Amino acid sequence: MEETTIICGDFLWDGISESVLPKGAVLIEKGIVQAVGAIENLIHYAHDRLLDFPGTTLMPGLIDCHTHLSMDPTMENYLDHMSDPVPVLTLRAAAMMKKDLHSGVTTCRCCGDKEFLDIACREAVLEGLVDGPHLVVATRGIRAPHGHGFVGYPFDGIRQIRNAIQENVRAGADFIKIYITGTLRGDSKLPSFLSREEIKTAIEESHLSGLRIGAHCVGGIGMDWALELGLDSLEHAYHISDDQIDHLLKTKTGLVLTPSPILMDERVNHLPARLIPGHVKEKEMIAERMTAIISAGVPFAVGTDGMHGELTQEIVYLEELGASRLEALKSATLHGAKVCGIDDRTGSLETGKDADLIALEGNPFKDLSALDKVKAVWKQGQQQRFN
Repeated sequence: MEETTIICGDFLWDGISESVLPKGAVLIEKGIVQAVGAIENLIHYAHDRLLDFPGTTLMPGLIDCHTHLSMDPTMENYLDHMSDPVPVLTLRAAAMMKKDLHSGVTTCRCCGDKEFLDIACREAVLEGLVDGPHLVVATRGIRAPHGHGFVGYPFDGIRQIRNAIQENVRAGADFIKIYITGTLRGDSKLPSFLSREEIKTAIEESHLSGLRIGAHCVGGIGMDWALELGLDSLEHAYHISDDQIDHLLKTKTGLVLTPSPILMDERVNHLPARLIPGHVKEKEMIAERMTAIISAGVPFAVGTDGMHGELTQEIVYLEELGASRLEALKSATLHGAKVCGIDDRTGSLETGKDADLIALEGNPFKDLSALDKVKAVWKQGQQQRFN
């Protein structure tokens, strides 16, 4: 019989409220949140255990809404390493998942990996073979033969794209990922590597299978088509125009911002040498576009794009780009859950949701560095044990 547990801390943020609740607590039974509130109110509920974490803030587990399990940007030429043998990539992914979980990330949305290794990782976590967050996986990224996508596979034309999506669905994909544009503007007007009909086919085929679809898309005509055709989520949007921001505000399309691939100098310096100058050149331009998105009031989630264990730094960047503390924290919790399509289960501490939460030393509303001081992590009410 599972125990009924009350977890309490000096503060609690439920993922929704504009501030923390002093002396807050969560009542958990069978991995589900039964009640949230002041400890003086919850203590009267029948319970088997009381876990007190003095000096901490309880809050929802973090959600990295755009990552790649087998990517490690601390490696030199890290993008080229995405072509390493699949067994090597899988072992790297296992190490990266553990790093994420230890940092307080309880859910990762994995936007493409090689040879369905993300499916194997998802099942291994469910079976308890490896430590890791809940995984929402895209399996193979879908790109044009002449297009961008270090983690993607080339598919040529409508028929191949439709078949690729069906194969991903059969393999167990939770959503579909396509690559519409490159990452940098360069000297061009941001061409779309997929035609309008190919984007339309990908969206329709994904929706027919009951799955959401996200796209690596930074701007240009491809973004216009994607917004017009009902894409579920834009990834990166580094060169989005003001007109496209206005259009985005009128749609149901979600947005995932990924600051570190552009703003983190150390990470940029680990790119293949041929890519570094372009990233340095466009840094200020892209930062201005992310600021424009935030100031326009577009809801957004956040991802590390493979910078495992460093979601705190992405949240810091969002504040530097103009987001409020509340917006920045929601981007890594409730808004991330919405993009994943799992906000009915996680992303906030509410009655009936999974008990995915973390205990932080300190108060992140006063000092974001508290996010780097994770004292405990729970997934569906089970406290994770770190060796």
